[in-house]
Amino acid sequence: MAVEYIELQETRGFSDNGGKKSASRTFHVWDDASPITSPSGVRATFGSSLPDIGDLFPDETVVYAISYSIRFVPESRNIWEVTFNYENTEPGGKLPQEEGYVQITIDYRSEFRDLWRLSPTIPSNGTQNNNDCGGTSIDSAGVPLSVLVRMSDITITETVSAASFPARSLAIRAARGRRNLTVFQGAPIGQVLYQGANASRVGLEKFSITHKFAQDEFSHMLQSPKRNQTGEVIYGPDAQQNQRATVVTLIQPFPGFADFNLLSENF
Repeated sequence: MAVEYIELQETRGFSDNGGKKSASRTFHVWDDASPITSPSGVRATFGSSLPDIGDLFPDETVVYAISYSIRFVPESRNIWEVTFNYENTEPGGKLPQEEGYVQITIDYRSEFRDLWRLSPTIPSNGTQNNNDCGGTSIDSAGVPLSVLVRMSDITITETVSAASFPARSLAIRAARGRRNLTVFQGAPIGQVLYQGANASRVGLEKFSITHKFAQDEFSHMLQSPKRNQTGEVIYGPDAQQNQRATVVTLIQPFPGFADFNLLSENF
């Protein structure tokens, strides 16, 4: 088999849109001795006569072939046209609709929260113990101060097989409203809350699942001052004679834990 080919230079294109680079190359390929009769015969030439997926665009260092299209040239002598599409995507990287694709997005944010103490002592893994949380009192006669608290929203999107979806769905249901049992995305045990997921079919045999997590520097614990029978905060003078809430405990609204590694093998 003596495969011949030419690149149509006038079709070679390249663009850079805010750092997103894309390019294309188009070839005509044929074999007079043993005519190519199907796209599989054309694909057999990839990596030898023609480029292949993962090959670099000429004279570039980070622009790789990620896809291709093949078509028969009408009214020709068994000539096939192949167009390779290139992007600045790592070779071997998964595309969004390919099984095993994973994308992680983190939103680093903060919100104001009513606090009676600064720098409280967080119980191990954020487990409620009903003890006074310590720290520095900042309230005024039981009235809290609004303080900025740091947190992160973590979103992980993955593409999985349809066959694995029923088992994944069970794991998602079981993990909702629970905190991380092991270190997760660099966050200590108990700081990350699993909020749930969205799932949609993206192909005959594939699902896209978007998992949502919330990380909180106080392990999602909320300050709760001790109150009297009428619901008023009990306060008294501190060492400087300032009126402060006398007892402040930490409440954990999400006491359960889950191993987030069981949600997916992809993260």
